[in-house]
Amino acid sequence: MIHGSAAPGTPRERRHDENLARILDAAMKVVAEGGLEALSIQRLAREVAYTPGALYRYFDSKDAILSALVERTLAELRERLVAADGTLGARAAPLARVAAIADAYASFAREEPHRFGLLATTLADPRVLLDRPADATPVVRIMTAALEPVGAALADAAARGALAEGDVAERALCLFAMLHGLLQMRKQERHAPAILDVDRLSRAGTRALLAGWGAKPRALEAAFPSNPTGDRS
Repeated sequence: MIHGSAAPGTPRERRHDENLARILDAAMKVVAEGGLEALSIQRLAREVAYTPGALYRYFDSKDAILSALVERTLAELRERLVAADGTLGARAAPLARVAAIADAYASFAREEPHRFGLLATTLADPRVLLDRPADATPVVRIMTAALEPVGAALADAAARGALAEGDVAERALCLFAMLHGLLQMRKQERHAPAILDVDRLSRAGTRALLAGWGAKPRALEAAFPSNPTGDRS
């Protein structure tokens, strides 16, 4: 559990938030260098020049630190997806929002490999990493929020006749799972670039799912230009 801060806008709260950000930056560095097993209250206290007792004023356990790290990463991802969606004009092709969001997730994985790796590790680990509801519930909430732009784009495409009607939440999860699985293969890409072009495959997978949900070839071509970085508006 993260311990609360002072009233909004006070100097004390600003110092608290600055310290919290510095602690989480250091925690991300520890995880990037040594994996989840390297993260501990004692190790993190050394990284930020705190005593363990001082660090406990911000987090009461390693699980609380991990929860906050995942929350922050998912919040950053959601911001990226919303921003990508917001770059499109009103005249964009019906499926262009889905394409832009899928590309934004691929870009996030490429540009923020450690943050993406944190998500991949926590999702793939068969152990229950966050056992307490106080740690797990906020992560589930922000993960649901991170998928909202995907669901909204899919729902809009169906409403405009570009996709058949269907379960939006199920489709959003399927699209996320497909992209996430492919993007974890980027590390192997350099060994077989002709086969493992992860960005190309993520776009191909997105197109295949959309086609399965009723998208017509012409609509797909409009949403996915030959140049992945081309302007879809």
